[in-house]
Amino acid sequence: MKIFRLPDILKNIEFLKLWGNQVLLQVGFNMCNYTALLIIAHRTHSVFSQAQFYALLTLPAFFIGLVAGPLVDIVDRKRIMLVSNFLLAVLFLTYVFADGSILLIMLIAFLTSGVARFFIPSVAATIPLIVEKKTLNHANAFFLFTLMGSVLLGYSITGPIIQTFGGLSTRGEVIPFFLGSTLLFISFILIFTLKKINVERPKIPDGTIIKKILHLFWQTVGEIKANDKISLPILLLVFVELIVGLLSVAFLEYVRRFLHMPLTSVSLILIAPLIVGLIIGVLLLSQIERKYGRRLSIYLSCIGIGLLFLILGIMPMLGESWLSIIVFRISTIIAAFAFGVLVVVISVQARTILQLHAKIQMQGRVFSFLDILISVSIPLPVLLLGFFADRISILATLSFMGVAIILTTIFGNKIVIRKPRTPSLPSTDSVLGLRSGH
Repeated sequence: MKIFRLPDILKNIEFLKLWGNQVLLQVGFNMCNYTALLIIAHRTHSVFSQAQFYALLTLPAFFIGLVAGPLVDIVDRKRIMLVSNFLLAVLFLTYVFADGSILLIMLIAFLTSGVARFFIPSVAATIPLIVEKKTLNHANAFFLFTLMGSVLLGYSITGPIIQTFGGLSTRGEVIPFFLGSTLLFISFILIFTLKKINVERPKIPDGTIIKKILHLFWQTVGEIKANDKISLPILLLVFVELIVGLLSVAFLEYVRRFLHMPLTSVSLILIAPLIVGLIIGVLLLSQIERKYGRRLSIYLSCIGIGLLFLILGIMPMLGESWLSIIVFRISTIIAAFAFGVLVVVISVQARTILQLHAKIQMQGRVFSFLDILISVSIPLPVLLLGFFADRISILATLSFMGVAIILTTIFGNKIVIRKPRTPSLPSTDSVLGLRSGH
């Protein structure tokens, strides 16, 4: 069984437009955000300051998600994507005028994240409308791989670009902002050529706009609570985003302090092996599913991520000789590769399950709710990691996170397995399609 049918996907012009938009947007989006993070890291040398930046990228989802989800389901999704895409391009261009001001960089990050809250659920809710159900898993694997590959490409080219034009604290640091904004303007054109997306509108009671929004929101919450086919994949996707956030905050200082490499080298030691891991993960996904089943493969992947955190925390404690440093660097590359594989195993399967079982007219709200959960779940752990990394030890913090992930996975899996079966809620195996590997 193949991972995805490339010819079928290539024949779907509307999917290719949406895919092309995401590639360009994510490269530009992450090029700009990573540049901003590098500027903060370079000027402050503080993990906590970097954690604050990352928290500002997630917090808007909590406030804006309440509005964004219902709007995606009741307003033309193409229009929402066009407006938000254009605003993102303009906002990233304003980074050029920040002139290294940490406060202004933080403010722009907050605003761009707020606008993205409308764009993200619009795209996620549109994929099932332009792709046939039988090819949805294949499309998601292809979409996720290229999406994350674009994210990582944005990261990987940022460092070399800055170095080419003079490095940090020079005008070289503004070049990625120009390039990123340009890519976002081009991605806007692709969305403009997309056909109008028609979807059945949800029934809304009479009353004020606030009443309507709250009604749709609580309707969505009720649906998620009552359906494990929706709630469990959401939890898995939140878990992946949390892990990515923790690594994003910790790794710049980790590379500088323990691998004894410049910040711009992260592109080579982390991003490149991550991209390779993503590729391998996509290529091996169907084989992994067949051999271990969805439930076991997801469970082992979560355990594996916890072990990676633990290894990264323990390795530098072995010494600081030149030989040890070389071993650390090689081990970090291997860990980054493994992380890419594990993320694919979890994310592709969880996203496909969610799209298949969430009602079409509710998917904008479901993915917006996912965005809200991410915004609520990530800031505190990220800030705590930054706080303890600065005041205690980044190694001890990473080790603790690894142990916490492993224990949470084991405990959570036992709860799911032992959950009483009722007529209203399907069994765990049927929920995730987890019987005998299918």
